[in-house]
Amino acid sequence: MQLPSPPKRKKSLFLSLALSLAGFLVILFCLNLYQYLRVKSDVASSMLQEINTKELGGLRNFFSTIEEKLTIVRDWGKNGVLDSKDTVSLNKKFFPLINGQQRISGVLLADNSGWEYFLRHEDDHWLTRITQPKGRGAIALYTTWKEPEKSLSRHEKPSRYDPRKRPWFHRSRKSGAIYWTSLYSFAETGKKGMTASVSWDMPNKKKSFFVFGIDISQEQIQQLMHRDAGKNSGMIFLVNAAENSILPANKTPAKENAVMPEKLLAPLVNKWKTAGRPVLETIRFSSGSQQWLGSLQPLVQDRSVFWIGVAAPEKELLAKLHSTLFRIDLTDFLVATAGGVLLLFVIWKTGGFGQGEPMKVDPVLRLHALINQGEGADVEFKSTVRTNLKTGKKGKEIEFAWLKSVVAFMNSKGGTLLIGVDDTGRITGLDADGFANDDRCLLHIKNLINQHIGAEFSGFINISLVSPEEEKVLMIDVYRAGRPVFLKIGKNEEFYIRSGPSSVKLSPSQMISYVLQNLPAKKRG
Repeated sequence: MQLPSPPKRKKSLFLSLALSLAGFLVILFCLNLYQYLRVKSDVASSMLQEINTKELGGLRNFFSTIEEKLTIVRDWGKNGVLDSKDTVSLNKKFFPLINGQQRISGVLLADNSGWEYFLRHEDDHWLTRITQPKGRGAIALYTTWKEPEKSLSRHEKPSRYDPRKRPWFHRSRKSGAIYWTSLYSFAETGKKGMTASVSWDMPNKKKSFFVFGIDISQEQIQQLMHRDAGKNSGMIFLVNAAENSILPANKTPAKENAVMPEKLLAPLVNKWKTAGRPVLETIRFSSGSQQWLGSLQPLVQDRSVFWIGVAAPEKELLAKLHSTLFRIDLTDFLVATAGGVLLLFVIWKTGGFGQGEPMKVDPVLRLHALINQGEGADVEFKSTVRTNLKTGKKGKEIEFAWLKSVVAFMNSKGGTLLIGVDDTGRITGLDADGFANDDRCLLHIKNLINQHIGAEFSGFINISLVSPEEEKVLMIDVYRAGRPVFLKIGKNEEFYIRSGPSSVKLSPSQMISYVLQNLPAKKRG
């Protein structure tokens, strides 16, 4: 007896279920692929996040301290406090200045006649060297001291040393400017290091001037940049852009026959300088057969003599990303498959498609996730809505600062703006803005957007107040508009896009090129 064929309706239903499940998995795969490509494109940000606050902060504090000491001594000299003929008087000034400063190798004071005072600390005593020019050479008087006024021993010897020929003896054209040398060998110890110096004219003496310098050994600077190689990928390095010198954190290559760090990093620094010294921008370069990625940022924000950078092999970085994403993707795949099968079973049982409530993400959890992610192409932090924290007054420049970010997000790929979070990721709240209540705050935000961006774009912006603890944070989700959006300031209209963690203003010609490439007009017909 021949069995009857299954009804065509059941075949059709089974096929529909199978196609629905397959489509569900394809969408999941595409989403994870997009996630991977996005993480890969932002790899520079993840690299720089590995320079933790302690490392970067330690370097910045150290260099700032050195410059403060140079400024103090320069002021002493200008006011006639330093007496080059009185060694004990100089001791009383300079012993306390560097006492306990283990990272300072020594200090030097010289004039343009060839005289010099040199001081450094050795174990349980101090050593000074007074150099006096004599004929074609000089006489060097070495003295050891227990205290500024109590000498232990002294001896003289002829010397060919001339401080005026040393790299640190530099008379700055700009009064009071601080000069940093590249790496060189110190005269007294032969160790490598660098010197920061400052110059000033002698009081009441024409064409005569002093130069004061502070020596820092290469070893001490590298200790400041020390990292645990087992926990961190890549290498940290310091660049003196003015002197074209590179100082890596590691003294020697980690592996046998490896390329010296200075030689490896030279192509990166050259590309960076050619590109105009960009801040926090990924630069790709080659070393041998390997592709590397690197990025730099200024060590001190208001001056750019020294830049700190990080570099790592692209293959090494992507290997770590691959392993992380694989674990996430496998979990997502299994959960999504189980959920998809369950969903399709319910649909099959009920005979239709019902619409349920979309899954909501806790706003506080999302806020912390965005803060942990840090600022980047699609996340930005602002401390206040309208108040300048330095002056304590309300200012339009503060409002325009975050409005620029909203416009840039809409002209790019969208993003989230958090107001009430400072640059370090610390939640500061909105108390400084002085709004009477939450409604007044939200109304002020909406009025600014309508006035300076346009009410027609309000559908691309979602504003909410999040209260993680006692402080409140404004979370502004911005979506890509798909057409040009301008910031209206008076009679002017400005066009912004996102470039890494910054909002960049484009000129009219740049805007036209960007719109043609990224925001094509819809075809008519």
